[in-house]
Amino acid sequence: MGGQEGLWHRPARGADDGRQEHIESDTSRKFSPSKLNLYRECPRRYRYRYVDHMRRDVKTVEAYLGTCVHGALERLYADLAHGKKPDCEEVLGGFDAAWSAGWSADVAIKHAEYSAQHYQSLGRDCVRTYYQAYAPFGQDQTVAVEKRLGFPLASEGEEYLIEGLVDRLALAPDGAFEVHDYKTTGSLPAQAHLDADWQLAIYDLAVRHNWPDTRDVRLVWHFLRFGKTLTSRRSPEALAALRGELAALIAAIKHDHDFFPRKSALCDWCEYRGICPLWAHAEQVKSMSAAALHRDDGVRLVDGYGALEAKKKDLREKLREIEAEQKALEDKLAAFAASRGFFSVAGSDGEVSISEREEYRFPTRTHAPEAWESIEAELKAEPLWAQVSHLDAHLLMEGYKRKEWDAAGMAAIEALLSRHARHIELVKKRTLRFHRKKEAQAD
Repeated sequence: MGGQEGLWHRPARGADDGRQEHIESDTSRKFSPSKLNLYRECPRRYRYRYVDHMRRDVKTVEAYLGTCVHGALERLYADLAHGKKPDCEEVLGGFDAAWSAGWSADVAIKHAEYSAQHYQSLGRDCVRTYYQAYAPFGQDQTVAVEKRLGFPLASEGEEYLIEGLVDRLALAPDGAFEVHDYKTTGSLPAQAHLDADWQLAIYDLAVRHNWPDTRDVRLVWHFLRFGKTLTSRRSPEALAALRGELAALIAAIKHDHDFFPRKSALCDWCEYRGICPLWAHAEQVKSMSAAALHRDDGVRLVDGYGALEAKKKDLREKLREIEAEQKALEDKLAAFAASRGFFSVAGSDGEVSISEREEYRFPTRTHAPEAWESIEAELKAEPLWAQVSHLDAHLLMEGYKRKEWDAAGMAAIEALLSRHARHIELVKKRTLRFHRKKEAQAD
């Protein structure tokens, strides 16, 4: 991290232009799973939010939907904890009330073809699907809902607190703790993805820290749009590795002085696009008039650069056409020379010399690594290896053709050719060179 972009400057109080002064490091002592994940996704967005404290309450409709669904399920389990069992319509009514109370024109809808009512209906479906799957909710014993759970973690001799909110923590009949997480996303990940997920696994560490007699922890994801529940467990080895990864991630944050932006699909939902070095100019350009676009230095420079790239592309295509024509002429020249027994063919302002030689084409480490490694392993077992020192196919086969190797070496190569016949080809390499006449060069 760092070292390429130089120092940056903190804005004057109230400024919001992204210019920053140098700081030694992020001074945070507490990290949540979502905070750590934000750094992994984009260090610059992390910096704006947690180092520069540029809080921007930009709400997307996807996030709003998730908040309302989580709220409805939180109220459901709060009612259950007090002995009340609301029916599905009551829970849906609570969801609708929360949706209406919090909705405003500030909630951003990226996909204009979908209305607010469409997303509200999606949220209702999520709540209904969950309710119908688990009513009357006697599968486990709820320990807490929206519970803040954490544990201390040492990194480079300093102690930090890892802490976040668990959607629901429960005790299963077999005595295992279950960490439940509600997802309203429109994608369903593969089991392998969840088995490698580190965010929810952080709560596994937190549960074991807070309840040291814990025997087992299950991580449970509810993908509400799909009516699908997926689970995963972590071994002691995996949890130990996770602690190490978290410590390393915190150390990286603490040593980061640059917080380089990272471009990804998530940029479309970022609230800092207007000041991010990757997007700031593009955001400015969006609101420019045609006249302003024509005057803008950046636009003119990029347009000029794009025009040159287009010219280069055209030239590359023309070069490929020329090379194809040249190859066809080479084949005809070689055939003509062979039919007459010529090694050189003259033209009006020069001549073309033609030579051919046979050579062995070996597999390469890049394009056929398994074959390459197999051949190298065999050669290492031969006395010949001392003379070649590594698999230099040209050196090896030139010595074979000129019979430079001793009898054992020649026999080893012949055996090698026999065993790897499908990987080692004997090909003819043709070379044509055009020599312009001196008088033509003078002209």
